[in-house]
Amino acid sequence: MSKIRIIFSLLILFLFLSLAKQTLAVKFDLIPPSGDLERGQEIQFTINIDSQGATINSADIGMTYDTQYLEYINTVPGDAMESVSVSDQGGGKLLFSGNNSVGFSGQGVFATVTLKIIASSSGSTELCVLWAPAATPTSPPSQPTSPPSQPTSPPAPTSLPRTGNSNNTKFAGLFGLAFLSIATGFYFFNRKVI
Repeated sequence: MSKIRIIFSLLILFLFLSLAKQTLAVKFDLIPPSGDLERGQEIQFTINIDSQGATINSADIGMTYDTQYLEYINTVPGDAMESVSVSDQGGGKLLFSGNNSVGFSGQGVFATVTLKIIASSSGSTELCVLWAPAATPTSPPSQPTSPPSQPTSPPAPTSLPRTGNSNNTKFAGLFGLAFLSIATGFYFFNRKVI
């Protein structure tokens, strides 16, 4: 009977450890303007940020816009960042680098991007998407021995960063396994008692 108690104690401990909250990566969402849009109109896209419980001092996100229909005007930092610098990567690709010296935690506005509609005809299309920039190294890069012959090309745009995660699936699997183990233990415990 003491072996069964030990097994149950270990299973319950495993169950509680598997419930521990994991910190997720920072999430970004692009909020487009609403309503009918007209040529010559300046429109604003809002980039929201969710730090997923972490405190961040800086964050980078890229945005690609269709240069056939839009012209970049400016960027204003949101309430989550003290400053946002913009690097034009060419071909309708912008890289935003936000900084907050005191740190930001929670949900807020990363930046507001103003674009001007320059489309020559009416219609509908996907105007802007966010893309995740390549990770920057933690140590400074080494100095090249000779200057590069051509500048490196910017990273290709990727799909919009996903707002979901697979942790819920892992949690459900672990929870189901723990439940089945406990139920099996109770079955055998009750079977021996009778």
